[in-house]
Amino acid sequence: MLLDDIEIFTVISETKSLSQAAERLYMSRPGLSQKIANIEARYGTKLYVRTSTGVVPTAAGQIVTKFAKKIATLETALSAELAAVDEHFDSTIEVGMSMNDGVALLPALVKRFHDLHPDALVHLDAGYEPELMEKLKSGKLDFALLENQPLDDGISRETLGYKRLLFCAPDRPPYNSVPQPVKIETLLEWPMIIYEWNSGRHMVGNRHFRERYNLSLTDHNMVARFDTHEAMVNGAKAGLGWASIPECVAERYRNEPGLIWFKIDTDPMRYPVDLAWHTGRVISPLALEFKDFIRDNVPAGYFHGRG
Repeated sequence: MLLDDIEIFTVISETKSLSQAAERLYMSRPGLSQKIANIEARYGTKLYVRTSTGVVPTAAGQIVTKFAKKIATLETALSAELAAVDEHFDSTIEVGMSMNDGVALLPALVKRFHDLHPDALVHLDAGYEPELMEKLKSGKLDFALLENQPLDDGISRETLGYKRLLFCAPDRPPYNSVPQPVKIETLLEWPMIIYEWNSGRHMVGNRHFRERYNLSLTDHNMVARFDTHEAMVNGAKAGLGWASIPECVAERYRNEPGLIWFKIDTDPMRYPVDLAWHTGRVISPLALEFKDFIRDNVPAGYFHGRG
């Protein structure tokens, strides 16, 4: 089956019309009909039946169309793999990047560091803390910026500072009609959108409620688990429930219609942001310099305190 044939079968299956298919294929209507006739002659069977409303594949046409779609998928995969060969990026520094403060801090610092070291090729490997910790241990990363991650064997860390979780809810009753700060008892009644289960931020609220109120997160009225904070914000906007959001993400939604930001009648929920590295890995001088550069160039006022 020729690649031109594959495109014809897939387009006709989508349009169910020779006229529309010919337009999408940049062919004339008679030219497409002749092409189909040639393909039918090659396979020795009728592939389409013309009707007043379009074209319908015969049993043979359905089989050929199914195989054409499979081949199209394989051809796309082949193109992607060939492109990956040509687009290989030979990193000189491998840095793990947490999903929130890592994304907020590191790209701009990479730019400033690259101005000083044009030959530095930095790979920011974004992921959740457990995944990044495993990459640190296996030597795949020079270092990582992590949020609220406990120490592990062989891993050293330096705390850059502390950030807070903030709280958003739908701008509708009962959320927008309760006096602030919201009581813990009220919060436990409200539907709650929980964040990705293995993340560092997930454990901030867990530890906070256990230590102060002997409450587990399972004591909350959890209605959904979303794996990005952007999804949590959109869920709150839609009226699903309340959510806890890191400051660096919340700043982007401060004036978002349909949302309110509220306070809880408890201490602030803070979490550390750390640089972490494997003590057994030999880090290049350039990677060490970039690690120090991050520590020394965090924007003023970004953290509430430095550890």
